[in-house]
Amino acid sequence: MKYFFLLLMAASSWATAQKPCGFKDGLQEGSCKDFYENGQVKQVVEWKKGKIDGEAVYYYDNGKVQAKGENKKGYKVKEWSYYDKNGVLTSKEVFRNGEKNVYDDSSTATFYSPAGKITEISNYRLGKLHGETKLFHEDGKTPKQVGQYENGLAVGKWKALYPSGKVQRETEFANDKWNGTRVHYREDGSIEKTEVYKDGKLISTK
Repeated sequence: MKYFFLLLMAASSWATAQKPCGFKDGLQEGSCKDFYENGQVKQVVEWKKGKIDGEAVYYYDNGKVQAKGENKKGYKVKEWSYYDKNGVLTSKEVFRNGEKNVYDDSSTATFYSPAGKITEISNYRLGKLHGETKLFHEDGKTPKQVGQYENGLAVGKWKALYPSGKVQRETEFANDKWNGTRVHYREDGSIEKTEVYKDGKLISTK
């Protein structure tokens, strides 16, 4: 996940540092290319009226695509895809910028293992985790952990699940800390133990 956000930050910095390409009425306009020192294309980005607007493709210095997607009024929109240096898909984002004329970088991000299996589906707003997050077992289909974030902080009841889909653990969060009960279950559904936390500290166990 950290790599994913570093990539987003890098894409943003490339956009602001790219070479001027064309101007209309004093504003940058048209398809702009930037290059690595080895001559390989680094990025191809569309501009309209001084803002990034249209298709954008970013490349590694070996010629492989690093990221591609579409912008509108300087914001990412629709679907963006991200790849490693070997061309393997690592993650996708579906942005909701522009819906109801709101541009808050709200998106749903899907992360993939090198084998192409889904490892995580998370929601973001303003660059922070916000909404439901799901982590998956190795099969890429069975949820391993499900919970909610608000402005980057874990809140509410989170569930950890066995590969069978049965609940393994339920934990209550407040402000990104264990706060309330934490119940551990055996796979047959019986309770193994119950813990009580306050502000991340264990208060009691039974």
